[in-house]
Amino acid sequence: MIGTVTDLLRIPHVFAKNCEHLAAHALGRVVTDSREAKQGDVFVAFRGARVDAHDFVAELCARGVLLCVVENRWYRKHAAEITELPLLVVRDTMRAYGDIARLHRERFTVPVLAVTGSNGKTTTKEMIAAVLRTKYRVLQNAGNFNNHIGLPATLLELTDAHDVVVAEMGTNQPGDIAYLCTIAQPTHGLITNIGRAHIEKLRSREGIAQEKAALFAALSPQDLALVNADEPLLRGTVPRGVRRITYGTRAGSDIRITDVTLDRAGRARVRIEAPRFVRRPVMLRLQAVGRHAAYNAAAALAAGFAFGCGIRAMKRAVEHVASYDKRMQISDAAGITVINDTYNANPDSVLAALDLLQQLDIPGRRCVVLGDMLELGTVSRQEHEAIGAALVAADIPYVMTYGTRSRAISSAARSMAAVSRHFTDKQRLVDELAALLDAGDAVLIKGSRSMKMEEIVDGFLRRSTSEEERA
Repeated sequence: MIGTVTDLLRIPHVFAKNCEHLAAHALGRVVTDSREAKQGDVFVAFRGARVDAHDFVAELCARGVLLCVVENRWYRKHAAEITELPLLVVRDTMRAYGDIARLHRERFTVPVLAVTGSNGKTTTKEMIAAVLRTKYRVLQNAGNFNNHIGLPATLLELTDAHDVVVAEMGTNQPGDIAYLCTIAQPTHGLITNIGRAHIEKLRSREGIAQEKAALFAALSPQDLALVNADEPLLRGTVPRGVRRITYGTRAGSDIRITDVTLDRAGRARVRIEAPRFVRRPVMLRLQAVGRHAAYNAAAALAAGFAFGCGIRAMKRAVEHVASYDKRMQISDAAGITVINDTYNANPDSVLAALDLLQQLDIPGRRCVVLGDMLELGTVSRQEHEAIGAALVAADIPYVMTYGTRSRAISSAARSMAAVSRHFTDKQRLVDELAALLDAGDAVLIKGSRSMKMEEIVDGFLRRSTSEEERA
């Protein structure tokens, strides 16, 4: 951890109470879950939508927690009741948690490779970590721990046993990436692409690009930017003096994707040329599905070359990374191919998933089940209608939608689809989907995270399994 209580007091705070006798005390863990707090820990109290962790402060101090970090407005309200507790009083405990992680990160000279972008962040992070692990001891975010809580939690796990950090960064409003960079202090930055995710608060693709480009802006001279050469909105965003490696399909890219095909299961087969680093083209047989997986792999190779990893080991590592949880996961349900891409949705990721559905080698019919795409603001209806138009252009015969905004998708697709239905009840949708599809068909199921479209996947898989067993 960051050292002693005296070190902890270096973060911005209002005042410390009953901490004098703890000044030289070595710090252990910093925790935010009261259920995990143990004797000697520092507990940071967050105010949640349903639970205010400040309610547990007195109990935790009685159980031996070293001290608690609490918000000033809570302290003023309860000061008379907690006169003996060891407290560090701050204006905002979320910010304080980030400040603690920043102090901890500053104790290490370890390189930090930060990954952000509209789509593909997590898979790219997983591939990069797999590549770097062929040579180094890597600390990476668990899952999508990429926000104001997840990133600090990851950095607080950093020890002398790690050689490099791979840190995913997410955003949904202006300033998020710049703030996360003050905590992580990246030495390497990668922006996967600029899509239309979170356009409600970031206003436009240009606004999204500006937000994401804060990662490159945080790099110092002689740091390294890994640049998607195919993303025009990223051109000119790398500061002067920052080194760069480019990847993409454009001629002149340092890591150039020259061919992408999909096998019968949708897995990408990729040919890459990187004459700056290796003489011969690299042929990759990925477990990850979809054409966009080629970009994830190219980015991972760019990172590997930057860190001096061997190409054979990198190739093996990238080829073993499968599609991440609820991201382009393909399964079989009694002969029906199910694409579970329910982790999240925005217009660009829906179109990418639709491309995969079209590329699958199946004997039967294709179906899409789409939930609402959220955080699109004033262009929400327009973007949902555009997805409906894309389904018409792709000649998708079966379209089912769930939610409120997605009704515009099924309405727009109704002119050409053999079946175009909107639902407000997931069980009814599952029932009709099961009645509609036969062995040999394929279905794509996708929607924004809060729509919980995986419940439709789970319901359909259970239904198909039970019917197969009865047969």
